[in-house]
Amino acid sequence: MINLDATFFSNSLDYTGIGIVITDPSLKDNPIIFINQGFTDITQYHLEEVIGRNCRFLQGEDTNKDEIAKLKQTLSRFGRYKTEILNYKKDGTPFWNELTIDPAKNNKDDKTYFVGVQKDITERKTIELAHLETIKEYDHLPCPIIPLLHDIGVMPIVGLVTKGRISTLIEATKRSIHDHTITTLAVDVSCISNVDEATFEALLDLHDHLHSVGTKMVVTGLAEQQLVAPLDMQTFLTSKLKRAASTQELLLKMNEK
Repeated sequence: MINLDATFFSNSLDYTGIGIVITDPSLKDNPIIFINQGFTDITQYHLEEVIGRNCRFLQGEDTNKDEIAKLKQTLSRFGRYKTEILNYKKDGTPFWNELTIDPAKNNKDDKTYFVGVQKDITERKTIELAHLETIKEYDHLPCPIIPLLHDIGVMPIVGLVTKGRISTLIEATKRSIHDHTITTLAVDVSCISNVDEATFEALLDLHDHLHSVGTKMVVTGLAEQQLVAPLDMQTFLTSKLKRAASTQELLLKMNEK
């Protein structure tokens, strides 16, 4: 068995690519008593600049205050806390910090310390936030009605289908249906991720509106894997919502008549 001393383990922490900070909650304001090189690499702060200080100096203008409150509450009970929080480097550059804090009992002095492990996840978080922003934009995209053959129109929906959004779409469809004399509207849902009860009810609302103005609605592009329990395909088949596998299939059926 290989014998490795404490110094080796301590030095090894500097090569992990993560920041490690130890604080002492028995002292006033829970100050820092140790950091590794990873902490300096991430935050730009050196040992002599942080010893004796509380970690709050990493917080800034856009740090989530509610998250900080939860963190404080958990630490006051000596609990474990894990979060992703916006912190700031010494030069003011914001970075996303994947932070885990654990209480650790030291049998030598019979004291409990907090060990914080930090990881800079800015690159991943930036991609995630950009994705969420894109989804939000999709949810507010207008859904134009595209006139096709035989008084048929198609309205592709991208993003979430909610009652609020359908209410907006209902207003938008009134003029388009009247102007283009559309008697059958294919509502294509192939670009939405799933169909749950709220989506189903929203589509029913749109169906009822279109029916009231003499336009037949057909749901197209719905795949069974889009359905979320407790919905199933039988629910659609037995409802007043008509469906076709695709707008192309609908056009072929209309041509056959």
